[in-house]
Amino acid sequence: MPFFKSLVDLPHTLFFTAIGILGIGFLIGFHELGHFLFAKLFSIRTPSFSIGFGPQLISKTIGETTFSISAIPLGGYVEVAGLAEPGQGNQEHALAYDKHSFVVKPFYQKLAVLFGGIMFNLLFAYVTLILLFFIGAPQSELLSPLKMVPEIPVIAAVSKDSAADSAGFLAGDVILAYNNHEFGGNVTAFKEFLRSSPEKTVTLRIKRDGHEEEKPVTVGSVMIMNEEGKPQQIGSLGVFFKMAEIPKFGFFDAIAQGIHATHTYIYMTAMAFVGMFGKQGMANIGGPLSVIKETIKGATMGWKVFLLFLAVISINLAVLNLIPVPVFDGGQILFTVIETLFGRALPVKVREIIAGISWIALLALILFLTVKDIGLLKWLGDTGLFKWLGL
Repeated sequence: MPFFKSLVDLPHTLFFTAIGILGIGFLIGFHELGHFLFAKLFSIRTPSFSIGFGPQLISKTIGETTFSISAIPLGGYVEVAGLAEPGQGNQEHALAYDKHSFVVKPFYQKLAVLFGGIMFNLLFAYVTLILLFFIGAPQSELLSPLKMVPEIPVIAAVSKDSAADSAGFLAGDVILAYNNHEFGGNVTAFKEFLRSSPEKTVTLRIKRDGHEEEKPVTVGSVMIMNEEGKPQQIGSLGVFFKMAEIPKFGFFDAIAQGIHATHTYIYMTAMAFVGMFGKQGMANIGGPLSVIKETIKGATMGWKVFLLFLAVISINLAVLNLIPVPVFDGGQILFTVIETLFGRALPVKVREIIAGISWIALLALILFLTVKDIGLLKWLGDTGLFKWLGL
């Protein structure tokens, strides 16, 4: 029976998988479009424009630029004449020194080209969030950091194989009380109770289809890094709660709310990246598979939630590209500033070595996060291998 159900659900799954991947591809393409348009604005040649890496699926030359879509939609690039960036196209024009090359342009034009992708990612986020507040934002946990509206004690979704899933909770269940404690719909207080009750059995009173019933559930547990950088076990039920309905805003109020929301997400994203290099480490950082999975999940929850999720990812791309490592825009910006200050270009060999090391480090990080996404690291940890190796 589960096999036939999987066959029936296959078209639905494939459709939303395609929508999710197209969404990621769009954000990457929009980022690269920013670089491309600023390069064109300042008459800089762009030999190639690619969305994705690996084998080319589609390729067409328009004017001086070869546009292509490749098999792996987790990156992209615009090859800019006079800008040496290993891994960005065939680099045949990387050392060009004519009037249409990047290297001869004024400093402000160089910065505009390099910041173009970041600006376009942020532009997408601003416009999308303003639009959502104007037409009516979705009831999504993604909006909870904005503290605009409270969560309500109605289960929106149940995570597969979670404590709630094992206990038979369903989307739409209304939680009325825990251990005979009426909490008046205060979801924050309920979450704090759960956090302090890992692996404890509690009784929840719920309302389902107009009827009240009590359901015992053993609270699950997850390991997080606390503020002191030490591992801490907290309780988790594995449910997402609905948000109270957000009213539509007038045009100017929607602009204000959209800008505020974008700035909040920028700050949160920046703090998350800073945390990678601090005590928190990468405990809460997902890899490419997590991004794809969550994007597909967003696509299944309606177009408004999908747009909201794409806006958040777009902000993540913008902040990520500010990191001063050569494989990101931030590294090229740093190179350009250094070269302007010292009045001469860095030797190509030096740039290539730095870029090569950066690519190796990035690929190692992607591999680590991908392995982490599929749970292999947890499995290895459970086998005691890390302990045996002294890790």
